[in-house]
Amino acid sequence: MKFFFALILSLGFSLVTMASTRGLSAHRLYNESYEAARDRHFFIHNLGVPFPALGKIETAGRYVSAERAKKPLKNLDLNEIPDVGSLADLENQFFYIRDTRFLATENANFPRRITWMYPDDGCYARAEVAKFELLNHHFPEPKKVFVFGNLSAASKNSPTGSVQWWYHVAVSYRVGDVAYVFDPALEPKRPLTMSEWHNLVGGNQTFVQYSICSHGTFDPAADCYQPRAISQEDAVWEQKSFLKDEWNRILELKRNPEQELGNNPPWLKD
Repeated sequence: MKFFFALILSLGFSLVTMASTRGLSAHRLYNESYEAARDRHFFIHNLGVPFPALGKIETAGRYVSAERAKKPLKNLDLNEIPDVGSLADLENQFFYIRDTRFLATENANFPRRITWMYPDDGCYARAEVAKFELLNHHFPEPKKVFVFGNLSAASKNSPTGSVQWWYHVAVSYRVGDVAYVFDPALEPKRPLTMSEWHNLVGGNQTFVQYSICSHGTFDPAADCYQPRAISQEDAVWEQKSFLKDEWNRILELKRNPEQELGNNPPWLKD
């Protein structure tokens, strides 16, 4: 029995490392509970190690995952989020990561943006690439804010008009006493206040919890406070794995991906 737990512990640490190169899916099935979606994705992602066993590994390994660090919105210390001092500067950086086509593709003449128009999944990859590009643009290190629960958000980029998640994540800054998130997948016009984000992910209709984590926390399985960093190359690779999904989604919605994923995204026309 001791050998079994030692093996699980060893496997757990290796899987935590693996999780930094392939993130946990945020997708929640229709009518699936947060707990069921969480357990299902942890089990698949960690090659059959169930969520409770990973909890024991966390304790033994002395790390606290983003999922374990969650708490109600009212209990968050928003002072943990960096204050950038200027709303104008914040908005400029938001537009920069929303609009810039950072991602090289096989077509050298058609680089791509972060996949803001595929809201179904990949928030962890979007947030990670956004983090790197903000740092490259000489903006301060953000925090990542994770939200957990039976999340549901309206979206013009879903054929059903909404998407369901068991978690969602975005980079966050503060201006004075007001915390903001950068989440063009939900609101492409401007940064959202934390309370606006809370309502858009369904927090006014169901119980949700949050964690404020390091800018290097990749997904809910990663350490919230002292994560193992992944490279920018790995983050870009992960984000590129969603490019085809985004292209096909625009086609599914009978819109023009060459226009919308090129120089004419819908937020410039609305």
